[in-house]
Amino acid sequence: MVMAFGGWIDAGRAATGALRHLVSDLGAERLASIDSEEFFVLTQERPEVRLRADGEREILWPRSEFFAWRGRRQDGGDGLLLFCGPEPHQRWRTYTKAFLDVAERCGVRRIVSLGALLASAPHTRPIRVTARCTDPAVRSLLEAWGIYRPPTYEGPTGISSIILDAAGRRDMQHVGFMGQAPHYLPDAENPAAIQALVSYAARLLHLSPDMSRFAEAIQDFHTQCDRAVARDRATREHVRRLEQQYDAAADEERQPLPDGELDSEKLMRELQDFLRKQGEGGAEGR
Repeated sequence: MVMAFGGWIDAGRAATGALRHLVSDLGAERLASIDSEEFFVLTQERPEVRLRADGEREILWPRSEFFAWRGRRQDGGDGLLLFCGPEPHQRWRTYTKAFLDVAERCGVRRIVSLGALLASAPHTRPIRVTARCTDPAVRSLLEAWGIYRPPTYEGPTGISSIILDAAGRRDMQHVGFMGQAPHYLPDAENPAAIQALVSYAARLLHLSPDMSRFAEAIQDFHTQCDRAVARDRATREHVRRLEQQYDAAADEERQPLPDGELDSEKLMRELQDFLRKQGEGGAEGR
């Protein structure tokens, strides 16, 4: 299952935007929904009034929806359950049970969580994405991509963390992708962040979504941001400092080890490979 919640960890509407893109691209069908009445304070997540094509008004309630895609992935894997909805305001334990009951009935064995946080990141640079997971095999893959980060955060949390914690007790593995959106653009939908999350989720799940629409949307977004930043000197200087910090951090990540310094992790991997080969050779000799 791939899930994304609006609200606290949906900076730039990147997580929900990525989930909607996957639903649309895959042609996933609406399967089930969670009733908003029990879990939302409707003065905070208000229903909306829309005009239909016939001129009549209709009420749209906050939607927490599951979608099913029954196709098969490139790796031969089964279809997907996808979920998108706003973060509930109350009764999180009851909500989590209802959520995971649906996942279990659909045979979900792993949950992929999409999120995005506001960060000290300039809009002029590629979106950074980090990941965490509970599956050792997937961790090796994420480490090879250079995005795995062990969880170190302590403090207030969101519904995604609550669901993933409970999912672990039901023997469901999980992977979490977290994008970083510029903190000075808190309300703007960020197509670059959406694209980054779609790309990593698709890569993990062996999907090939259509990404063609993102190039123009990202270019327009950057143009609008450049114009807005250019109007204010303090903002221009702030963005320039963020660019310098971003580039310095990128250089440190790419920096080779100094001469004579041992890469202990690489050494340990090589030692393990050597011992495994020795064991295989010994088995053949016997």
